[in-house]
Amino acid sequence: MDSVKRLSSHFVKAMSMQGLQQSDILLVDDSAEVAELTRFAILRKKLTEKWTWFNDPQHASDFLFHDEYTARRDLHPFLILLDLNMPRLSGHDLLRMLKGNKATSHIPVVMFSTSTDCEDIRKSYELGANGYLYKATDAGQMMDTVGDAVSYWTTRNVPVR
Repeated sequence: MDSVKRLSSHFVKAMSMQGLQQSDILLVDDSAEVAELTRFAILRKKLTEKWTWFNDPQHASDFLFHDEYTARRDLHPFLILLDLNMPRLSGHDLLRMLKGNKATSHIPVVMFSTSTDCEDIRKSYELGANGYLYKATDAGQMMDTVGDAVSYWTTRNVPVR
């Protein structure tokens, strides 16, 4: 439970519009366990300490489409890791919003899901996903996948600024 509180503090910091800070990685996933494994993977490889977790895609949307944040490309993340199946708003819904908005369409979005359904994968790419990663059930494999993805998007890819 302490890890959930600690992770939630990242969300609170990100939502504070008075002190906007850049996050290298945004994770949008309703699972605290996935968020904790993601945090471990990022920290283990010493990739960044600037990441934010949203456990609700609606909260992520509210943050990403806040006028002050949207206008500041220097604040935009190097990568959004986006779960597919979440309550209220699906990953596909948020992806459609991000890629359909000129101010956020340049942000790389990689779907991060347990779904291996060909239709989910096809639809993700049709909506503009930059990649699709499978969430392994094995914690070590999942952390390796996250670490590799974050490493690429934070050290190799050149973002639009």
